[in-house]
Amino acid sequence: MAQAYSAQTAAEATSQGIDITETGLSLVRRGAKIATRHGEKAVETLQIGDDLVSRDKGLIPLRWLGRLRADTPSVMVPAGALGRNVPVRNCYVSPEARIWMRGAEFDAVFGAHEVLVPVRDLVGWRGITEDQTGGDLGGDLHEYYLVLCDTPQILTVDGLQVDMRHVQDSIHLFETVQADDMARLFPELLALEARSDKWRRRLDRQEAARVVAVRNRA
Repeated sequence: MAQAYSAQTAAEATSQGIDITETGLSLVRRGAKIATRHGEKAVETLQIGDDLVSRDKGLIPLRWLGRLRADTPSVMVPAGALGRNVPVRNCYVSPEARIWMRGAEFDAVFGAHEVLVPVRDLVGWRGITEDQTGGDLGGDLHEYYLVLCDTPQILTVDGLQVDMRHVQDSIHLFETVQADDMARLFPELLALEARSDKWRRRLDRQEAARVVAVRNRA
């Protein structure tokens, strides 16, 4: 059952749009296709009870779905930019969305085989670019979604693997679209601190810049 989030800041964000450039939020834009047990579904059509395809847990149920409107342009990762059918179509995510990448060449540089890279730091590489086509809501407004499970997960979005983490003190920015019973009764659970993957490096801006050099040499 859907439940509207009552915080004033969420209402303001919905009507006016906010700048999410420095929030660290890893979001997908309206229309993005999320892999589920029964195939891909547009993110805005997901329902509580849908089993989502995660990298680490296989199928895991959707717990909460939130949206916000922002005046921050998305970043477009073109089809095939990161490998065969990765992504399978142009994928639009928030600038600070972290995408999963794997390669033996990362071991020597980052001490990890798998890394999470802020997509904004890949702009200009392999056709990855800031989207300048205008907002999907008219004007400069873009509709973004956050998809949460019980724990942070890497979900498959348009064939691209995107990190979806609990957002701590930024949860008030969102309008709730879907929520399970636990999320409705205990909304503070949605603000849990994101748990780090000890074996998976989350790169900062300086480190992310090295990903391009490493991949170009591979």
